[in-house]
Amino acid sequence: LAELALRSAFENFMMQTSLQGLAGLQVSRLIFGEFSDSKRLQDFERGLLNGLCQVQMEEFVFIYFGKFKDDTDTLFNCIGNVSTIRLVGLGLQQMAQVPVWSKVKHLECKKCHFDEVPAKKLSLFKELRVLRITKNKGLKNFEEEFEGLSNLEVMDLSENRLTFSRCCSTQFQDCSNLKHLNLSFNSNIRLTGDFTNVKNLLYLDLQHTTLFGPGS
Repeated sequence: LAELALRSAFENFMMQTSLQGLAGLQVSRLIFGEFSDSKRLQDFERGLLNGLCQVQMEEFVFIYFGKFKDDTDTLFNCIGNVSTIRLVGLGLQQMAQVPVWSKVKHLECKKCHFDEVPAKKLSLFKELRVLRITKNKGLKNFEEEFEGLSNLEVMDLSENRLTFSRCCSTQFQDCSNLKHLNLSFNSNIRLTGDFTNVKNLLYLDLQHTTLFGPGS
């Protein structure tokens, strides 16, 4: 299949079992989840996506799901070998544990519930080329550093509420291939003039973000 859409397709207690019935499927894009106007967004349960371990897919879209709580770390168990993962409208407050064998090249986290950029865990996606974390209303802090993402070329952190005082080398340790950095539509960013770790940067977008100089 080129695409399989499974939004609001299962009763809550049948969801995990039904996904196991997809074993052997080859699909370019699998869309799974709910709709934003659903009367009760379902909560993520441990092992919910285990049925996808036997599915071959290039892109996985997980859209509009409720609370994750203590079951977060099973999220990537069966989708870590997917090339593109899009997480949209999830009640995800912290990033799940990343498998060491992850092959994810494109990761998007849109309208999730982060309050801090989870750079430490995201740095375990060693094959990442594109990372987008956008439209997270509660995302204000950027204290952790991205490290060792030598393949990363595009970083989009736009339309959050980020406030931080060091831009931009410190946040991107050994991200030498970073070319596009989008920090537009955030709150307050202090520019330090240090871009040592991003020497190949070609595009820097700071539109609609309040900027301060080193001595401000």
